[in-house]
Amino acid sequence: MLRKLTATVLPYCAVTVLLLVAFFFLSFLRLLPCTKWIVVKLMQMVASITLPTEVYWHSLFTWPMLKSLRNAILRELQKSARIDHPAPNPSLVSTDGLSHRRLFNFCKGNRPLVVNFCSWTCPVFRARVGEFLSIVQEFSDVADFLTVYIDEAHPSNGWAFKNNVVIPNHATLEERCQAAKLMLDSVKFNCPVVVDTMENEANRAYAGLPIRQYIIKNQNVVYAGLPGPTYYNPKEVETWLKEFKAEFMRTGRHRA
Repeated sequence: MLRKLTATVLPYCAVTVLLLVAFFFLSFLRLLPCTKWIVVKLMQMVASITLPTEVYWHSLFTWPMLKSLRNAILRELQKSARIDHPAPNPSLVSTDGLSHRRLFNFCKGNRPLVVNFCSWTCPVFRARVGEFLSIVQEFSDVADFLTVYIDEAHPSNGWAFKNNVVIPNHATLEERCQAAKLMLDSVKFNCPVVVDTMENEANRAYAGLPIRQYIIKNQNVVYAGLPGPTYYNPKEVETWLKEFKAEFMRTGRHRA
């Protein structure tokens, strides 16, 4: 227990200190007109899409941003999902809040299950959701897909962006379900959508916030995408599925 605690606390404290140093340095650059472009370029690299500066500028290097990043780091250090290891099997809730199912309930035989973690306040996910849905359409004959709605990436009462979807942190399961329904009212999903429990079982196990993708096969993690938004890469999932489908078509069976 002490070894596990040390393995989490020490890296967490070290990265927090580095974040504070980076915040101080970048805050100084942001104040200088001649170096503002550096901060803008860094944000474009982190976001992986081009966001209007006015959307995020006011929120940079604030306490809500620091708190959000620290929480993401802690989740990453504590997650139990690991590539080539048994997959966690958290409880999930239907978008009407009426039924609970385990993640493995969405696995069908030895078909791979692509798990997509998201929230609608993440502008990167909104910009790239079409990529994911295209992959669902192309590979639904050989794989299954599931979208899990988790905590908000940019809640209106947290690390908020301007001109963004206005959803506060979820205080109840009903609020989380309402947020997922808002997403479903905006985009037609061609795969099941569920929400994380208020204990954040799925998010804790997979460190899904703000966006992330995994592939599970035979109850093992066979693909683990790196944390979004920077490393949210549906193309990697597409490549994995193309290779899987090619082998399936060649051999006539799912690979072990």
